[in-house]
Amino acid sequence: MIQIIIGNIIALLASLLMVYTGLLRKKEKFIYIQTFQMLLLAISNLILGGITGVITNIFGCIRNILCYKNKLKNTEKIILVVITSVFSLCFNNLGFIGILPLISTVTYTLLIDLKDVVKFKILVILTVILWFIYDIYIQSYTSAIFDFMTIITNTIAIYKLHYSKPEAKIS
Repeated sequence: MIQIIIGNIIALLASLLMVYTGLLRKKEKFIYIQTFQMLLLAISNLILGGITGVITNIFGCIRNILCYKNKLKNTEKIILVVITSVFSLCFNNLGFIGILPLISTVTYTLLIDLKDVVKFKILVILTVILWFIYDIYIQSYTSAIFDFMTIITNTIAIYKLHYSKPEAKIS
């Protein structure tokens, strides 16, 4: 029980950082704070027994560092996807549920460069849904709450974009 409480406290701190990143205007600072957030989530996942969550968050940190240094090109993306996939599949301890962070991270990594705001928000929603399921399973309830709020806020944003700008329509 104490592990669940500690894991959720760390996940709450990470989730609060995620909310804070929404207020940032500079991409560099966003990536820096998000990297620290992912490190906290990796620690939380480790405490809660979600090994693939640890692996995907650690490789997400590496992805962010490469992105921060403008060195995240297609070759680096493929290398990260392959390494993350191998480690996640080898150390998965949760069956199908353990694959969800991998699917989410691979999808996000490959499509991180989307320029269309609506398509990017759809990407965020789809990848966060997978984390939502995973977080509930490993009892990371604070993360799951913030995942759910992220899904809702991005859905509202898509709705507003869809009805406010004719060029932002979902295709």
